[in-house]
Amino acid sequence: MLSKADIKFINSLQNKKYRKIEHAFLVEGHKNVQEVLVSDYQVARVLCTASYFQELNKNKQNAPIEIITEKELAQLGTLETNHSALAVVKTKEIQIPEIEGLTIALDGINDPGNLGTIIRIADWYGIRNIVCSNDTVDVYNPKVINATKGSFTRVNTFYTDLESYFQVNKNIPVLAACMEGNSLYKLEQTFPCILLMGNEANGINEILFNYVTNKISIPRIGAAESLNVGVATGIIVDRLLNV
Repeated sequence: MLSKADIKFINSLQNKKYRKIEHAFLVEGHKNVQEVLVSDYQVARVLCTASYFQELNKNKQNAPIEIITEKELAQLGTLETNHSALAVVKTKEIQIPEIEGLTIALDGINDPGNLGTIIRIADWYGIRNIVCSNDTVDVYNPKVINATKGSFTRVNTFYTDLESYFQVNKNIPVLAACMEGNSLYKLEQTFPCILLMGNEANGINEILFNYVTNKISIPRIGAAESLNVGVATGIIVDRLLNV
């Protein structure tokens, strides 16, 4: 049976402040918990229903597992309905690697669902690294983790000052997605390169254009004002990797 202290601690990890203090985050739901249990993340604790416990035959980490009721599970985490499991997982400290192939850079992405979607896109296309500005939503936000459907275990997400990052990698081409850019379909691109995507409402910080090699856009055929940043990232990445 869960204690009040257990419930308080687990629910505190919905808050970025306590995730930093505890160096831990929440992973919720059937798919995400299964993925993290076979990843290289350190799983501190798993709370699951008896029915879900029967499916945990690939837990290579031998993480501590506790069986609780659905009613107890409902008191934890962020999901409206969770009939399977929740895990407490240790955060990672990873150094930003050298750029190989295509790297995605995100400037001020605020929406957790958009970041989660972009991580899934990166995973689908085999992109290993995403570099985020310091004001981009926290990758360990439960809504981001939920939206990745497990892809967060295979894509490294880093936070840094993007201007400094571009200065260090000044010899790497930077493609900036913006409305006034040249058609993506006329681009002849070589790798390695960086794809820079901007804030949902305000676009890319003006100072970062000092480091941009090419401004690119997705040609508009219809009358929509704009595209969701996750959708736009998917279209551009597909084109870049399938020329």
